[in-house]
Amino acid sequence: MADKATSRCFCGAVEVEVTGEPVLQGYCHCNDCRAWSGTPVTAYALWPEDKVRVTGGEDALRAYSKNGTTVRQFCGTCGGAVMTASTGVGLVDVYPMTIDGFRFEPRAHIDYELRIVDMKDGLPKFRGRPVPGGANETMDE
Repeated sequence: MADKATSRCFCGAVEVEVTGEPVLQGYCHCNDCRAWSGTPVTAYALWPEDKVRVTGGEDALRAYSKNGTTVRQFCGTCGGAVMTASTGVGLVDVYPMTIDGFRFEPRAHIDYELRIVDMKDGLPKFRGRPVPGGANETMDE
């Protein structure tokens, strides 16, 4: 990926610029991500919050937080998902499939215990969400 890339919502009203490479990429199988996306699994790409900048359509950007730990942002015009900030972690998930020219290279699955679809791709499958210093238990495919 180039040093900077642009993500856009479904209608293009909201634009977000990411700088550099994401620190983590993978798949999430949690109930909240499934409900938010309407899909059985979601892809994520996490950047440090200082590497993510809204460059257009900030007035159309809306936000929702179900649990206080994540703030999901979307376009108020088309409803398209834009990004999710994880409070207290300093990382922002800019949905990889919305980024122009981005090469998605997943490294792991998280919350795999909650999956509704098996994915046999050879990637590590974390039972929950890995945390620094945590047990970080993995599962078989």
